[in-house]
Amino acid sequence: MKKYIGTKQIEAEPMTMGEAYERGLLQVGRVPDAEYAKRMGYHVKYANGYESWSPVEPFEEAYKLADTSLDRMQIEAEEVNGRYVKLAAFIDSGKMDEVVNDMYNKCLLEMQCCTMFDYIRLLDTRIQRMQGSDGAKVIKMNFGMAIMALKAGFPIRRSGWNGKGLMVFKQVPAHIDSDVIPKMQSLPQSAKDLILKGKGFIDYTSQCLIYNENTGRADSWVPSISDVFAEDWEIVIEQ
Repeated sequence: MKKYIGTKQIEAEPMTMGEAYERGLLQVGRVPDAEYAKRMGYHVKYANGYESWSPVEPFEEAYKLADTSLDRMQIEAEEVNGRYVKLAAFIDSGKMDEVVNDMYNKCLLEMQCCTMFDYIRLLDTRIQRMQGSDGAKVIKMNFGMAIMALKAGFPIRRSGWNGKGLMVFKQVPAHIDSDVIPKMQSLPQSAKDLILKGKGFIDYTSQCLIYNENTGRADSWVPSISDVFAEDWEIVIEQ
């Protein structure tokens, strides 16, 4: 026999055993006495229309409230966190070295663990914001998370940068036609002549700028090695 895991979606509402009896939801011949009639449970309706009654303990052990998007996100966060804790324990205990012999698979497990941790942080922040904490942010991001934000069109910065007001953003890819090039202020005439003599256009692709909001100055940006390994990145959003 092989193991299988399944999930089912139901509708339910709190109901005493006595109320369930009055509505014919108990098994035939099951008549609760005065004490059991007060016992709390749930009126359960399944996808196929079948209805029954379940005691509160087994019901709440098997099901979680998933009525709203916030409910479902909290379930997801709890499940992912549980898997992350188990994986981190597996790696830290040394069992991974005993069980996994392939070095590449070890690397994948380490990366999976780090990715799960980052995902949990994102979910937790989203949950806080959905609960009304509009100021909740993902702080101390690593460079990988920062690059994802940058590619999605959001400015980023490091909290450890000495210069305040600095931020990095990725320029939007753009095609500059030959009729625009002569009017460009950012190019010397010699460069314009060479471009017009050649292909006659410019395709801007992957460029990043570091911008100082206090001075208006923008320079081309390439991350330093300390930027790559830093874990103090944050997203810059106008409040």
